[in-house]
Amino acid sequence: MAHWAPGTNETLLDAEYGYELPPGSQLVMQVHYNLLGVEGKPGTDRSGIRLRLAERELTPLETALFPAPVELPCTPKESGPLRDRAAAVKDVAARFGKDVEQQLTDLAEFCRPKPGPTQHCDLPVGGPATVHALAGHMHLLGRAIKVELNPGTPGARTLLNVPDYNFDDQALRVLPAPVQVKKGDVVRVTCTHDAGLRALLPQLQKTPPRYVVWGDGTSDEMCLGIAIVSAA
Repeated sequence: MAHWAPGTNETLLDAEYGYELPPGSQLVMQVHYNLLGVEGKPGTDRSGIRLRLAERELTPLETALFPAPVELPCTPKESGPLRDRAAAVKDVAARFGKDVEQQLTDLAEFCRPKPGPTQHCDLPVGGPATVHALAGHMHLLGRAIKVELNPGTPGARTLLNVPDYNFDDQALRVLPAPVQVKKGDVVRVTCTHDAGLRALLPQLQKTPPRYVVWGDGTSDEMCLGIAIVSAA
């Protein structure tokens, strides 16, 4: 029903919108921890969530995800066993399970990426909806992310453009006005990553060089457009 990422504070839409929470609902909070900079024993978890509740009928919201693949080779200066893509994929699967490996296969088959710093994927819209806000999600090697609607057509428009991506600022961007989408429309997600940042960032300097693919770890990467939508 929602997400949080570094730099994200509360983002309020019009009061007529909200996430449905029927009586007896159970919320499950999934948390990805980054322990790369932790020395010694990690501390205890203090994660929590605060909700604004309204006891009236609202227009229900949903969170829509638009992924694109990551196929980022090592820099020419880097070497090691994980520089090989097959070895890197095997490593990701060993750390996060076969589901991640299957996701890599699905993204590669659907989006047809070529190894390089910039990847994109064109994803069909399944039905009519109204888009209210967007966020882009990558990890520490992310440089830029863009989400476009119907690129290359007369009605093309950019929904989200973050040309200087900051991992510590992944806040939702509320659109100036809600955007209507319909079945048959296409959402394109484009991400640029930079393997050279691995040598510059203290969090990653001690990690082994790797061919970077989609993975849950902070030393892996993602390319994800996150949209807050309601039924049209």
